[in-house]
Amino acid sequence: CVAAPGLRRLLVFHTQTGNISQTDLALGDPVGNPLFEFSPCHQHYHLISYADYTLRDPQGLIAAPGHKQSFCLIDVARYVFESWVSDPPAVDYDCLNQGISAGWSDIYDSSTDCQWIDVTGVAPGSYDLSVEVNPARIIREASYSNNVTTVPVTIPDLSGAPDLVIDGASLAARWRMEKRLVTASDPELAEGCI
Repeated sequence: CVAAPGLRRLLVFHTQTGNISQTDLALGDPVGNPLFEFSPCHQHYHLISYADYTLRDPQGLIAAPGHKQSFCLIDVARYVFESWVSDPPAVDYDCLNQGISAGWSDIYDSSTDCQWIDVTGVAPGSYDLSVEVNPARIIREASYSNNVTTVPVTIPDLSGAPDLVIDGASLAARWRMEKRLVTASDPELAEGCI
């Protein structure tokens, strides 16, 4: 998932794969299943060719490729909010019986290994990040036309002097109110920490 050892610049992102059909994606036990391969490095099974990631420049040329190997396709979050979606899911998919229930989704959080594209050496500027699920069509689907999504991204110029900013959207999404009792004997008060 990285091009070479050493200090790397990574474009890290979150991917959610929804099953929008009324049929479960039931893959079953990965042991002996030809859709999976065992990873000695990770000590679990990966679905072969789960997703491809591509960073393209404004001319459409590939600036950096990437890919995601799956370790467990499971129900993480409800994706479709219709009456036909079972909540909780009827089948409890896990690493030993993999799948995504009808109306549910699997999520690869940005903290998951290989949930990135190595952009070391990619020039600062505007690009398009594309994610394609099931690129080799190893899973039969009703339609492959909705398997790709593309979003604009900017690779910042990190050279030169530091430039600090406040992420207003993050601040707006995460503020909260709390009550705390602070007594005169609190060491943090005496030290100026609170």
